[in-house]
Amino acid sequence: MTRHPGLDTLRRDRLWLLLVLGAVAIALFPWTAYLSATLPSRHVTDHWDVAWPVFDLFEAAALVATVVALARCSSHLSMFASVAGTSLLCDAWFDTVTAGAGRDLGWALLEALVGELPLAVLCFWIAFEASVRVSAGVPASGADPPPAALPGRPAAGPADPRTSGSGAPSGGRTSR
Repeated sequence: MTRHPGLDTLRRDRLWLLLVLGAVAIALFPWTAYLSATLPSRHVTDHWDVAWPVFDLFEAAALVATVVALARCSSHLSMFASVAGTSLLCDAWFDTVTAGAGRDLGWALLEALVGELPLAVLCFWIAFEASVRVSAGVPASGADPPPAALPGRPAAGPADPRTSGSGAPSGGRTSR
């Protein structure tokens, strides 16, 4: 089995990655407490009309990439499906927490519960299934198992596959 150079780098740098990511995760707790205490509950922004359409385009691009990766049985399917699922969760979250009370909030909750959250679950399921298949050495489609030997090379076995009585068109002659 071939080793992936990127995985070797991750294994080698594992301690540094653990320290950096762990430190950032720990630092986010006091930062979040600070933001919670200091941010105003109401804020008006100048580019609201750009933020949402661009985010929706990102979400659409992530879903298109997932569809293409799924159609092509790409080894990148897990990554694209994870990005799409995450963007759907973010969309549901920000739609509901930024919606005004009443009808706006009702529509945001309906869209989240009927559309965005079920699609996010589907994307995460696809990502999980694709990653399990890839780690098991099965193509992303799951249609064909991986070959037992590399193409063009004979499979290792106890006996020579060519014998004099094989009835092959060569009449028992071999190319060796």
